Amino acid sequence: MLPGLNYTKRCRKFRLLDKVFINIDDKKNRHIFSENGIKNIKMMITCIKIVFLSKFYNYPVSRVIYEINIDKKLKRFLKIENEVPSEAQVYEYLSRYSPNQYNNISNSFFKLFLKLNKNRKSDWIVDATPVACDINILKKYVSPEHLEKLDLDMGFSTTKGYYIGFKVTLVLEKDSLCPISVIIHSGAKNDSKIFDEVLEELSRRRLLKKRQVILFDKGYYSMENYINAINKYNVVAVIFPRIYFTIEKLDARMSTSLDIFYDENTLEENKELFLELTTILYEKLENWKKLKPIRGLIEDFFKVCKDAFGLGEFHAYTQSSMRRNIYLCILLSTLVIQQGFDTKTKLQQLAEGRIDLEPIKSRKSKKSKENNKTNENQQVGEKTDEQTTLLTKKEVQSELDLFT
Repeated sequence: MLPGLNYTKRCRKFRLLDKVFINIDDKKNRHIFSENGIKNIKMMITCIKIVFLSKFYNYPVSRVIYEINIDKKLKRFLKIENEVPSEAQVYEYLSRYSPNQYNNISNSFFKLFLKLNKNRKSDWIVDATPVACDINILKKYVSPEHLEKLDLDMGFSTTKGYYIGFKVTLVLEKDSLCPISVIIHSGAKNDSKIFDEVLEELSRRRLLKKRQVILFDKGYYSMENYINAINKYNVVAVIFPRIYFTIEKLDARMSTSLDIFYDENTLEENKELFLELTTILYEKLENWKKLKPIRGLIEDFFKVCKDAFGLGEFHAYTQSSMRRNIYLCILLSTLVIQQGFDTKTKLQQLAEGRIDLEPIKSRKSKKSKENNKTNENQQVGEKTDEQTTLLTKKEVQSELDLFT
């Protein structure tokens, strides 16, 4: 049995969720929905709030709708004026729009937080995580033909083993902890093959800037990826090297592309840029172990998405529903993290369910209190003994003076 939600203003979770809903209800942000083809914006915001509430408390959507119908305060909190939509209506309305529209909506919300840090040049972090589709509940054999009908693929990861689902690749900004791009692949493609697709997507959206430093995991390792990032995109891709890697081997293969010789006016400028990018790359690769804590931030981000909001496994059966749930889950995680969870310890606390961000109060046991009292009594006793000894010495001295 699940307990009731019991909305109160004093509850810290509801206060945090209220800050998330403010970003969605804001009139300035409503144009995001209209620009991406959403017709009934009020209905869309209501459905998103219901889905966010279910993910935030890990309740089914049907139970959340039941609680809203019972509790009038909860209904006012969600700003639902008319009748509460049923579970079928929520899913039917959300399914009207394609996953690309939800991707564009989430990217537009990400830009709102990235604008705050547009003057600062921050490093980017790239990593991927598997997301399973909870389709094989009875642990039966699923044939490839049946998976092909559902447009799903089988994948493998070191953490999940063999699973049916997707691979989510995330580009995260280091300072703001805000996603820049979310790319979803069916199955589990090799990271080294996804490398060019990630940079191509960032270039298509005009997000890449010259001399941008991007941190990648060892799974993206390839000598060609180092060279293509500099020649094709003019960025520094710091891919954590493997054991057999040496900078001498990379330097022997590093060369400029022939395209820079087509224009003589920009030849010297391109040469200087190539030398500058290679020196930055070599400096970063020499000290790549110091960058491990920075790359660990994206792992903490994924931990929040999975442990707090259920990104690891969705009870869905189609590719469109899976993609929609992934985009909404990452959007909810981002909106929550932007409310002040901007450090590694705070991200870990959020993943564990602690949103108060207050230090744990140390409770003293009865034995420690008794020991403290005995120590105080001993100190008081020592002081009284010293006072009595001083008095006796003064009395003896006075008697000697009288005798003399």
